[in-house]
Amino acid sequence: MLSKIRQLILFTLLLASPVQAEVVTPEQFWQLHQERNPLIVDVRTNEEFIAGHLPKSINIPFNEIDRLVTIAKDKTQPIFLYCRSGRRSGIAEEVLTQLGYQYIYNGESYEALHEAMPRP
Repeated sequence: MLSKIRQLILFTLLLASPVQAEVVTPEQFWQLHQERNPLIVDVRTNEEFIAGHLPKSINIPFNEIDRLVTIAKDKTQPIFLYCRSGRRSGIAEEVLTQLGYQYIYNGESYEALHEAMPRP
């Protein structure tokens, strides 16, 4: 019973909060990246991150995403997420929304983002 009440309260808070969480295409990801100076978070495993990651991204595995509160204290700072396919970044997006982050962009696939990354 308490769990259902807690879920109802969280749902109500989510409806009332000005949260912008959305899945974006690789092109939108890089365009928004230039405009918003986001924190880019790779939510894959440490091993996947070491094998390759986007420039200036940090690694917080999706199952530890609540650690972000110690790094990004400003909940209005744009947060850009990605993983291998979008599943883990989608889970991380939901958690960050519940934690009160207001601008979350899910770029989903590392490979697609890497391919679309602007080159100098």
